[in-house]
Amino acid sequence: MKKRALVAGCLAVLATLHGETGDYKITRTFVSPNGLLTVAVAAQPSMLAQAYPWIYSLGAISNGSFVPFTELPPSLYSREHHGTAWFEDVKPRWMDDRFLIFEDPSGLAIADVENRRLLVDHVFTAYEKSPVAEKWAAIRRRATDRHQPQLNDDLQDMVLVINPNDVANQIRNATENNFIGQMKAATPGGIVLSKPEWALDGSTLAVLTWNGGCVEAVRYDSNLNETGRTGVNLHVDRKSALSLSLNPNLAEAAKSILSDPRIFH
Repeated sequence: MKKRALVAGCLAVLATLHGETGDYKITRTFVSPNGLLTVAVAAQPSMLAQAYPWIYSLGAISNGSFVPFTELPPSLYSREHHGTAWFEDVKPRWMDDRFLIFEDPSGLAIADVENRRLLVDHVFTAYEKSPVAEKWAAIRRRATDRHQPQLNDDLQDMVLVINPNDVANQIRNATENNFIGQMKAATPGGIVLSKPEWALDGSTLAVLTWNGGCVEAVRYDSNLNETGRTGVNLHVDRKSALSLSLNPNLAEAAKSILSDPRIFH
């Protein structure tokens, strides 16, 4: 069965199929390790103008037609959605013969192939995979105007935990007003200064936050229940804290602080 699915996948790459909203050129296919599920990447010309990049979609081939997966609702904020070109460029991997996962330095996409829908397709301020599980801690992309030179002092970042099975169960909570409703979320009480840091056993994660000049380390369990908070003797100037992206000069110091087992004792 697996061999037949792989052959079908190779043939599909050469085909142009009709779908629900027009003609699609099938450019890639991915077959699950057990050979039971196939995902197709299909391309369509942009409806805006011929010079615009092509639009790519994930979906299934059913009865000779391409059927796009159910997509996430649109975000209220520009560029929280990762876009579609990376479905053509990034090599994904399978999880549990059900989920197809795309990762790049800026974001993460997870497709529930079994149920033919996208669960996650986001750009994050930062994210980090658990060392022991298919689970990620992420900082939600900061919603700012593209001309804004820095963040506002009262900004509250949001920490997310992304577990594909949990997200699949909560996907109906994702709406245009709550674009991340399918993920576990917590506000750490300020602006996050660095990537989340996982404990080696994956049982906890921690972030470093800035609020009005005060720096704190905040720890959560893997379900985002807060389990510790402590002040940190680290000077971070306002300009660095309120930058649109994480300050790379803080990365090493933040990692050293958050990985110290004594920090919350």
